[in-house]
Amino acid sequence: MRYTKLLAPGKIGTLDVKNRTIMAPMSAALANPDGTITDELIAYLKSRADGGIGLIITEYAFVNEEGRSSDHQISVANDSMIPGLKKLVDSIHESDTKICLQLQHGGRRSMVRVMAPSSIPKQAERVHVDEMTTAEVYSLIDDFIAAAVRAQKAGFDMVEVHCSHGYLLNDFVSPSANRRTDEFGGSLKARTKAPVMIIEGIKKACGADYPVSVRLNGDDMVSDGNHARDTATIAMIFEEAGANLINVSGGMNGVGYGIAPAAVETGYNVDPAEEVRSVVNIPVAVAGRINEPEYMEMLLRKGKVDFITIGRALFADPEFVNKAAAGLEEEIAPCIGCLQRCYDNYGHGGIFRGCMVNPFSMRETTMKIKPAAERKKVMIIGAGLTGLNAAWTAAACGHTVRLVDRDSMPGGQFRQACVPPHKQQLARAVTYYSNMCKKYGVEMLYNTEADRKMVDEYKPDVLILATGGVPLVPGRIPGLREAGCLTNQDVLMGEVAPGPKVLMLGGGLHGAETADFMGEHGYDVRVIEMRDTIAVQDHPAVQKLLVERLKSHNAELITCATVKKVYPDGVDYEKDGEMHHIGGFDSIILAFGFGSSNPLEEQMKDFGGKLIVLGDAEKASNGLNAIYNGTVTGLDI
Repeated sequence: MRYTKLLAPGKIGTLDVKNRTIMAPMSAALANPDGTITDELIAYLKSRADGGIGLIITEYAFVNEEGRSSDHQISVANDSMIPGLKKLVDSIHESDTKICLQLQHGGRRSMVRVMAPSSIPKQAERVHVDEMTTAEVYSLIDDFIAAAVRAQKAGFDMVEVHCSHGYLLNDFVSPSANRRTDEFGGSLKARTKAPVMIIEGIKKACGADYPVSVRLNGDDMVSDGNHARDTATIAMIFEEAGANLINVSGGMNGVGYGIAPAAVETGYNVDPAEEVRSVVNIPVAVAGRINEPEYMEMLLRKGKVDFITIGRALFADPEFVNKAAAGLEEEIAPCIGCLQRCYDNYGHGGIFRGCMVNPFSMRETTMKIKPAAERKKVMIIGAGLTGLNAAWTAAACGHTVRLVDRDSMPGGQFRQACVPPHKQQLARAVTYYSNMCKKYGVEMLYNTEADRKMVDEYKPDVLILATGGVPLVPGRIPGLREAGCLTNQDVLMGEVAPGPKVLMLGGGLHGAETADFMGEHGYDVRVIEMRDTIAVQDHPAVQKLLVERLKSHNAELITCATVKKVYPDGVDYEKDGEMHHIGGFDSIILAFGFGSSNPLEEQMKDFGGKLIVLGDAEKASNGLNAIYNGTVTGLDI
């Protein structure tokens, strides 16, 4: 596709930007504990600049020490930060990319001093909040202006005033958090006075031509907060104060979809951004699950916004813009909206964020594809997530790789994982890995049962067994094996069509998502889970929406229950020390997860080369570990 709008030059005030793409200000948590810039942070942002992005907005930088919101956050609180910030700017400018520093104070989300316009705790918390004095508000304004001056001295092309996501300035402009009765509270003009004074002060201190962006919620997503019409009005006020860009996001204090899971509609901030654009004469950018270049182009062609702010899609693929420009959309590593590493579960010895789909993300200095010192022949049995990632990374390092799988297409267990509602992006991840295998010349054999004879004929130096897992069928529950139960794999892969009333044994991730799928197709579903929570492995934001959908399907969820005996049409279970029986089901479906499947190790262990058992074949785990371990193994061969 020709991206005539997305790749067209743009202008923000006096700043020329080479295309209409902006990297969103997402926390990478790669700064030093004291807020200084690290080589890791520079490498992470530089890779996105090299990838073709037009403008990078850094993650939030605290303007004073009380405003710090997280460990490893960037600081712009004093002049000693300028040299490190300048080193970052110089690196980004080498790639013909512009860079903006986002200025922020945590407010109610501060880890140093919890403070706000009014002493109102943030949503779902019960903590004391210091109400700022009028003098403290004026001091805050001075701190933002001083931070902007430091950014300009460091060479930043622009600064952004963070006025969203429940941080301090968002609390000033939002009626949900501002109950002040002095000059900074009450009317809309008063609630916007602090950010207006900051914008005006930056323009006075840095020059009228120095560009200023404002990150603004399109919708606070709380009942008494700002909504689209309020945001549009505030945007007009900020434009008059001197703002050169309104960068629209949404949600505050973890309420709403500041970082949205896959179940949230794409472009959920577009409508309020369009309302803003209709009343201002400065450019408007929008973020929020806009992860495909075709969709970005459509928004720009329709004139809904002027710039696209790209977030987690750049976690997933730093080369996003370059690949789109080259027509290589099928080689773009997709954001699947899982929140598994960008928002939670950093894992693998790391303390920083990353991307489940792309383990290289935020590990740019430690994980690299480079030519192997010795090129080897590699055979990989199993084309699930582990095998695919081991295959393409090994081939990218120069090894000769053959990938064998008995199924007709790649994906392994991920093929069933992508069937439930809002999981379709998992299929896109599989096709991405498969496309990368093709790009780097992996020989891919499907519908092929691997055996010792095949291995002996190929004579690999390295043999990787990535044969995955099989559904667990516990033998300890009386009657289970005799009851004719189905597995959730049978259902999701379309191998059987259960009767209309079903009982799901297991409400973990596998059972809950299968129940969601069946509920969407009109089944009467009941789920039994021994833990006190459904889908406990999911990120809370993903889990919340999943449970809401299950309830909308009228699925009955029985938690803290232990199955004691299974019958062909029901079970006995214990809950709160009491025994219960439920029956009359057409089908009982087992969803106890997966166990290892490793049928080939014994016959392969003396094949003559290095044998590696990998992924679920070694130990049943999850997609996060499968992708990471496969990638690391491919790099280390």
